[in-house]
Amino acid sequence: MAIFLLGDPTPPPEGWIKGLSKNPAAPDDVVERLLSIDAIDFSTRKEWSDKIAEVALNHPDPKVRRNFAVFGGDQRFRLARDPVVKVRRALAACWEFGRRLPEEVLDILADDPDGHVRWEVVHHPNVPRQSQIKLLSDPMDDIRAEARERFGEAERPPGGWTPMTAEEADALVTSENAETRERAARNPLLPVDVVRRLTRDPEFRVRLAASSHPALTEDERASIDIEIDPEIVYRLPEWTLSLPHDAVEVRRHAASAHVLIRRGLARRKDLPQDVKERFAADEDFVVRLLLAENSDDVPVELLLEIWREWEGLSQWRIKERIPRQGLRRFADDPHPRMRALALGDPQTPPELVDELSRDEEPWVRWCALRDPRLTPERVTELLEDDDPNLHRGAAADPRLPLARLLEALEETRLAAAAARNPALPMHIMHELLDRAGVADRQ
Repeated sequence: MAIFLLGDPTPPPEGWIKGLSKNPAAPDDVVERLLSIDAIDFSTRKEWSDKIAEVALNHPDPKVRRNFAVFGGDQRFRLARDPVVKVRRALAACWEFGRRLPEEVLDILADDPDGHVRWEVVHHPNVPRQSQIKLLSDPMDDIRAEARERFGEAERPPGGWTPMTAEEADALVTSENAETRERAARNPLLPVDVVRRLTRDPEFRVRLAASSHPALTEDERASIDIEIDPEIVYRLPEWTLSLPHDAVEVRRHAASAHVLIRRGLARRKDLPQDVKERFAADEDFVVRLLLAENSDDVPVELLLEIWREWEGLSQWRIKERIPRQGLRRFADDPHPRMRALALGDPQTPPELVDELSRDEEPWVRWCALRDPRLTPERVTELLEDDDPNLHRGAAADPRLPLARLLEALEETRLAAAAARNPALPMHIMHELLDRAGVADRQ
C-alpha cells in the first residue's frame, strides 16, 4: 500500500531512478530492484554485500558487469575471466580510477588474448615480476615498448642508465629517427661531445632533451636554440631523480638557469634544506608546486600560495597539509579559495559558517554547505539557491528536515538530488520505485 503521496505525481521518474542509483544508503532490496533495470551506480560505495555482488557478477547485461568491474568490491576480481572482452578491459583499466588489482588477478589478465587488456595491465603499479616478463615479450609492438618503458629499469644497472661506447653513441645520434636521437640525449652517461652534437639537432625535441644533460655547462645550455613555453607540460629529465645523494652536486644543479632541471630536482625527497628554501622562492610556479607536492617540510606560506593558485589533482593533498588552527583569519580574504579555508579551522564559530554560506562566490557557499556546523535551517534555505550545485547539494543533505525532503522529491529540479539523500526512509525509496513503474521485489 502506498503511504507516500504528496500531490501531483508528475516529476520525471527518471530523476528518482537516477538519484536512488547513487544513494549510498540504499539497502540491498532497493539495489536489486534498480539492478533489474540496469540502474545502479557502483561508484557510490566501496563495499557491496555478497548478495548484490552475485547479482552484478551474473547480470545478463555486460554494461552492469563492466561498471562493477571498475567500482565493485573485491568480488569484482572474478571478472578477470568474464567471457565478454569489454568487461575484462574495464577491470584491467580500473587503475585509471585509482583502483588496484591483486597480483594474481594481474597475472591472469597479462595472459588475456585481447591486446587492449594486456596494454592496461602494463600501467598498474604492482605488476608481478612474472607478468612483467610476459609483457616485455608480448607479441604486440606497442605493449612491448610500453613494458620496456615501465619495467625496463629492472634490467638496467644502478642509476637506470647504460654506458655506451663511442661507436654505439654515434649510431644513436646519427639515426634518422628523431625519437631515437631524443632518447639518446636523455641518457646522462652519453659522452659530452656527442651531447653537444645533439644540441644542434634540427629537431626541437632533441635539442630540448640535450639541453638538460648534466654534462653541459650553463653557458652551453644558454646557447641552445630552444624556447620553453610556460603553458606546456614538458617531460622532465629522469637523471634528476637518479642523481646520487650528493649535496654538492644537487646544489650545483639546483642553481641551474634551466627550468626543467630545477623542476626535475624539485621532485626529490632528499633535497638539502637550503635547496628547499631556494626552490620555495623560485620564479617558476611549477618548481614551487613540485616542491610542495614532494617535500614534507616546506613553509606554510608556500602551501597557502599553492592552494590559492593551483586547482590540479594534488590540490586536496596540499590543503590537508595546511595547519588548520588560525585559518579563520582568511574569512575576509579577497580570494574565494582562501575564504573557504576558514571553514577548516576547528575554532570557526557556527555564525561564521553561516556567513560564508551566504558568500557571493558559489564555491564558498558549497564548501559551507558541507560543513557540519551549518544548521538544518540554513541547509533548507539553500534549496532556493540559484546555483544548481547548491540547491541540489542541499536536497541531498541528510540534515534536511524530512518534511522538506519529501517536498523536494516532488520538485523537478530537486527530485534526483533528493532521491540521493541518505536520510531518505527505505519505504519511501520503494514507493518511488513503485511510482516509477519498477518491478517489485521478488
